Amino acid sequence: MTKEEKIKKKILEASTLHKPLTTAGLIVTFCVPAATGVRAQDVQTGHYIPGWNAGLKAGIMAADPGFYMASTTHFFNARKFKDSAGRTVPDTGETDSIITELAFVWRPDFKLLGADYQAVLAPSVGNMSGRPVLVDGLFTDPPVGLSDSFFSPITLGWHWTEFHLTASLAGFAPTGKFTFGADDNTGMGFWTAMPYVVGSYRTRRGIFNETPLLAMGALRYEVHSNQEGRDFTPGDSFTFEWGLGLEVTEKTDIGISGFVYRQVTDPSGADAQPVDKYRSNGIGATVSHAFGAVDAALRIYQDFDVENGPEGTAVFIELGWGWPRKG
Repeated sequence: MTKEEKIKKKILEASTLHKPLTTAGLIVTFCVPAATGVRAQDVQTGHYIPGWNAGLKAGIMAADPGFYMASTTHFFNARKFKDSAGRTVPDTGETDSIITELAFVWRPDFKLLGADYQAVLAPSVGNMSGRPVLVDGLFTDPPVGLSDSFFSPITLGWHWTEFHLTASLAGFAPTGKFTFGADDNTGMGFWTAMPYVVGSYRTRRGIFNETPLLAMGALRYEVHSNQEGRDFTPGDSFTFEWGLGLEVTEKTDIGISGFVYRQVTDPSGADAQPVDKYRSNGIGATVSHAFGAVDAALRIYQDFDVENGPEGTAVFIELGWGWPRKG
């Protein structure tokens, strides 16, 4: 290993703090017959949950080749449902939903286009991919079971002194149970392609010499296939996530984070009906800490400015560990 390679490796190790998982964003969404005005609307979002893979160092790939694993659990509580004008729909009740993903990450000692390479497979278990369903104007909690799975056959990571960039060709497979019109679905009945890029910035110059500044930005775009059982393809969706914080100790990061989620195209197919698009924004706090070889993170978001969807509080709990090949 040359002197330059040793210096780059040292920078990566200091930046990642043993963070094994940077690209296993995960699923999901809800199928919502949403009450808007006097007319019910069939609103179908995409798979990705905004904020899922949005840690302050989400753009930094693991420094060493090896095998890694991560568990992410998403809790969501909604007490309100918003119509297409952002008004609260009365008497919708309250719902709690949960989903857990277990991600398997392979990071070989291999480069492509000058970037480190890794692949991810992440099955999940939860109730309706972690989102509530609105039926006849009331929240309903779907059953728990195997949901749809995230996969990323190609993820590339580039590393500079202060900036790190990850780009991925990823998607979701319909591994959860789905029958159109059934009330016990645990999946969504369609495939999703989701290319994305995530960048993380870490600097320790000037006033941040002893406490590095951390910043993160991510762009994700979802394109869906036809839904099983009908001629219906959900509209495309777009997610932007951001974070800003400090590396207060060698093992601890704290900061604020947020997201912007938008449906950007109309659904298509013979069974598609004109609908107002779903949108949401969120803001919250993030903290992570390395307990020896295990990384733990907690993120909390509060929804605001929601249209055609539930407005609530989301909590993400992450654990990551791995078997890096040093040297």
